[in-house]
Amino acid sequence: MILLIRIIAASDCYHSILRAYRALLFCHQMLLTMSKILIPVDFSLASHNAYRYGLHLASSMGLNVVLAHYYSGTIDTNNPLIITGDGTIQSSYERRLRSFAYSNAEGIDYPLVQPPRGVEIEYEVKVSLTPSAAINRRAAKADISVIVMPPRSSRAPLGKWLGSTSTTVSESASKPVYLVPTGVAFTPFSQIVVANNHAVAESLPLEQIGSLATSNSAQVHFVHVEWPRQFGPLKFTPWRLMEKLIDEQPAEYSFEVITVEQKDITEGLMNYAEEVRADLVVIVNDSRNRWQAFLQATLTQDLALRANRPVLVLHTEKKPSGESTNSSFAAIL
Repeated sequence: MILLIRIIAASDCYHSILRAYRALLFCHQMLLTMSKILIPVDFSLASHNAYRYGLHLASSMGLNVVLAHYYSGTIDTNNPLIITGDGTIQSSYERRLRSFAYSNAEGIDYPLVQPPRGVEIEYEVKVSLTPSAAINRRAAKADISVIVMPPRSSRAPLGKWLGSTSTTVSESASKPVYLVPTGVAFTPFSQIVVANNHAVAESLPLEQIGSLATSNSAQVHFVHVEWPRQFGPLKFTPWRLMEKLIDEQPAEYSFEVITVEQKDITEGLMNYAEEVRADLVVIVNDSRNRWQAFLQATLTQDLALRANRPVLVLHTEKKPSGESTNSSFAAIL
């Protein structure tokens, strides 16, 4: 009887250990598959600035980096490529991407960069006729948590046209997107301005904002920009947001909900961000498919092209067909 009890006890202990091991293995697999920032680049100085920002963001979040370049399969006459390696375009781009990562590339005077300790870099070079589609496909995979991009390649008109890739991705991707203007360096988030609209009160983006705020001990400013006297004395009151923050899921971070008057919404947001010295501006979008994002002008596009601060684009849970929603961003901040 005593032997039987010992066998049963040993068996229970074995199964407990096995369950614990499986749980640890599952957590380990989750960390492996949700541990990277995707940084697509076109070798411009603007994309190199976004890359440097992404490195420090990765360090602060405990993530690694996937540095990616997508090309059409032919040589771009506006972007000369020196054929190296085995003589193929693919290997030449791979070599150039590695040089880009450590600022020893030829042709452009990139600032020197040293990846932060603990941040590992993976390199991906693939053929794609449409960069935004390739970025969205890669971002939809489980190992990507966020995307970091410049809003455009330059301040010239051509750069604004190329910026359509960034704004299209920011509105149609299945993961959060950081848009980093040229010349902006990474700073820890202590003041966060959120463009207050109906989508902000959705569970997923509000959870992401909360995780971002608590992990950085940041103050959050929910800002609604209202046209002066457009609707008479009536004011926008974010009752649904207030219910979420106070009653349903009390916020564990410092916040304020305010209204500012300005005819230009982007200008109103950026003026307020300047006033509080915000480190980040957040906007929440109802997700759209890639063609809708490309064809329809939105506040996100205007803000991305005019902002002088990093813009984080979050999305509601409704996703375009074929793309998955992933809330890992909130869990890992």
